[in-house]
Amino acid sequence: MVTVGMAVLVSGCLGGCSVLWDDPEPIGNVKQAVKRVDSALDDTFKAIRPRLKWREGPAESSENRNSFTNTANGEVSVGRRRYVRTKVSKVKLTELMKTVYGHWRAAGYKMSEVHAVGPSFSGTASDGCVLSFRMGGYGNISISAGVDALSSALGGPIEGEEGDKFPKAPNGGPDYTPDVQDPYWSK
Repeated sequence: MVTVGMAVLVSGCLGGCSVLWDDPEPIGNVKQAVKRVDSALDDTFKAIRPRLKWREGPAESSENRNSFTNTANGEVSVGRRRYVRTKVSKVKLTELMKTVYGHWRAAGYKMSEVHAVGPSFSGTASDGCVLSFRMGGYGNISISAGVDALSSALGGPIEGEEGDKFPKAPNGGPDYTPDVQDPYWSK
């Protein structure tokens, strides 16, 4: 009996441990994963009133590897980030966070705790889609989504999913700084 149990444990772990930890299966292929991620982001931004302006970052993938053997497991994580262009005042930030957190919880996402530094929080759907809210320096707010997909790709930018063009920052990279005043959110 112990031998059978050990065989299940070892084969489950060598396969990526999803059998043991009840991880959701990958969404499907990369294109389906991008659709799922974009749908989750669309749904989130539709729940925010008044609407925020945002720029869409590129969809990217990263190769998933087995934690025991460090070999590719035939899956990639697919993700996209949207950067809020609307300047959100400190007074309105709490309201925005409560709106997003409440919307995700009502939609069935298992919510993480809110981290005061940043601030940030995330939620995970039953299909494995993870949404994250983060605030960085200069009032930069981003909302991202990610989910696993079946693919033998190594990862990187996903062709045809480059996202929006960003203005250049003084250092030559993309400028994520909010640049749109809003009569409600910026007060």
